[in-house]
Amino acid sequence: MRFTSNSKHRYTRQLILIMMNESKIKEKVCNFGNLYDALWKCKRNVGWKDSVAGYVKNGLVNCLTLREQLMNGTYEISKYTMFKVYEPKERDIVSTRIKDRVFQRSLCDNYLTEEISRSFIYDNCACQEGKGTKFARDRLKSHLQRFYRKHGVEGYVLKCDLSNFFGSTRHDVAIAAVEKRVGDAWAVSEVTRIIKSFNQGENPDVGMGLGSQVTQLVQLAVLDDFDHYIKEQLHIKHYIRYNDDFVLIHEDKDYLRNCKALIEKWVTDLGLKLSPKKTQLFPITQPIHFLGFSFRLTATGKVVMKLLPEKISHERRKLRKLVARAKAGHLTREQVDECFKSWKAHAEQGDTHNLVRKMYEYYQELWR
Repeated sequence: MRFTSNSKHRYTRQLILIMMNESKIKEKVCNFGNLYDALWKCKRNVGWKDSVAGYVKNGLVNCLTLREQLMNGTYEISKYTMFKVYEPKERDIVSTRIKDRVFQRSLCDNYLTEEISRSFIYDNCACQEGKGTKFARDRLKSHLQRFYRKHGVEGYVLKCDLSNFFGSTRHDVAIAAVEKRVGDAWAVSEVTRIIKSFNQGENPDVGMGLGSQVTQLVQLAVLDDFDHYIKEQLHIKHYIRYNDDFVLIHEDKDYLRNCKALIEKWVTDLGLKLSPKKTQLFPITQPIHFLGFSFRLTATGKVVMKLLPEKISHERRKLRKLVARAKAGHLTREQVDECFKSWKAHAEQGDTHNLVRKMYEYYQELWR
């Protein structure tokens, strides 16, 4: 490529502006105040852990050291801790150390979240400020009501779930999703390093940890193009996704069947797979199980929202164990009461007046 003196000057000026912008982003993310704020956000609800308490005790020094490492390029990601959780289902969790969580929190809060999420559709509901499980449930309820106003109960639902979403995502796919949405080279390199740090297992180029804030955001970006494909190419007006769980509503059963085949091809090309047990096509009058609740559209257009039976059974078992521990002196009555109040607030999102009353009576009986 040949440059004139003017074009060389413009190219040099653009390069300098890009470098200055990248320097500002790095400085903002690695700013001591932002790192210290991130530390206190990361401490919430886990301050009782020895590793967290020890890091917070010397928080000022640790944040200053972390800043220096990030600025001079000596920062290294610590080794992960791996364990299993069994609620709401069995999952392998790769836990990120507090030092790395602080950096990732500052990176997400001060740059990455806004940069990556600007192309997200409104009904991409997970891991974003102002959104979450309650927002997703409200959106599904709204979609059912809007569908009813136009089509009544003459419609169908395609509910899909991806098998082992985090554990099956290829690193090259995740990195490509980040590079497409993030303009800052330093941020891209840091996110790429985080993605590649999850290299455990038989295939080191596949899978990311569920306990990382960055990977949760990246996973939303991995399916961002998929969301736009559903809305803009398949023209599904009533569509909602929470992480790897998504719902399509349409008046034509055959069209949804065709959509299912196209979706399978799309996710297969990404190296992912639909869960055969949780991917179903059924009439809209049947209950939709979504995020712990059952949604049922009635003939009058009302959406009845109930807790799933297995969630109720789980809460009863949990309360029995907590009350037993309190009677043994390992917990206080106030701590157990707070757990019950938390569940009650969750349950009251649905049509559960009688359930909550019966559960309260059951809870009081446990203390007698």
